[in-house]
Amino acid sequence: MKKLFASILCFAMICGITGCSSSSDEYEIAMITDSGSVTDKSFNQSAYEGVKEFGEKNNMTYKYYAPKDTDTAGLLSTVDDAVDNGAKVIVTPGFNFNDAIVKAQEKYPDVKFITIDFEPSTDKGAVTGDNTTCYLFCEEESGYVAGYAAVKEGYTKLGFAGGMSLPAVQNYGIGYVQGASDAAKELGVNVEINYTYTGTFNESPEIKTLATAWYNSGTEVIFSCGGQICNSIFAAAQEGNKATIGVDTDQNDDSNTVITSALKDVKGATMKGLQAYKDGKFKGGETVTFKNAGGIAYPCLLYTSPSPRD
Repeated sequence: MKKLFASILCFAMICGITGCSSSSDEYEIAMITDSGSVTDKSFNQSAYEGVKEFGEKNNMTYKYYAPKDTDTAGLLSTVDDAVDNGAKVIVTPGFNFNDAIVKAQEKYPDVKFITIDFEPSTDKGAVTGDNTTCYLFCEEESGYVAGYAAVKEGYTKLGFAGGMSLPAVQNYGIGYVQGASDAAKELGVNVEINYTYTGTFNESPEIKTLATAWYNSGTEVIFSCGGQICNSIFAAAQEGNKATIGVDTDQNDDSNTVITSALKDVKGATMKGLQAYKDGKFKGGETVTFKNAGGIAYPCLLYTSPSPRD
């Protein structure tokens, strides 16, 4: 009896330390982060905010998962974990999930997948499964207005620092350059633009050094377009008394260097997909592209949520 009690006590202590959960702990809604975290002030955070708000409003269990590795094997393994924990619908924000979801949607035909910023595809084209709905955005519209507004506000030496060179990030950058160019033509001024991709969505001393060098060479405002790299760029701007442009969410509260933010409603798209799942109206094999209504948010103005492309 003493041995049994000691074993039970030992198990209880281990669970208290390691956070064991019983087999009854299941989470119907899952969200898996791309590189970065749910506090990245960008698409991971926006998607999770949608999951959290929807789950709490509808009394549905939810959980986010942060993969140890963000290669295809690591992401697919995290999908396995979510399904093992009871996930019936899984939200995956970011093009980096592409290869993993191509496999996962076939491996788990009874699980619903909501993809943000990409359509599952191979070299033969899109392969969106009957259990997958994709949400895309017109980032070039938000980027365009950000560049246009920056030049109209008097900035003529601009910077664009994207994260990984993926379609959504590229679209922001293309729009930004075009908007700045059009505004420059209207005003009859010359505009200079430094442009780069950092290769990561994570903050780093190297990115801060890059931003600092740009600012020291005359750059007045940098469009930070890549998850947590904004932390490095905000810090450089703060030290140099320079300006920044945020992305995806209104980042005005994250740094007093932010003059405006180019937005897309990842949170709204996530909740739209979850609502369709809850209502039994989930349309697999579908891609919904959102237009940005206005596409940009000044700190003093309200942002109008995007509406589906006509």
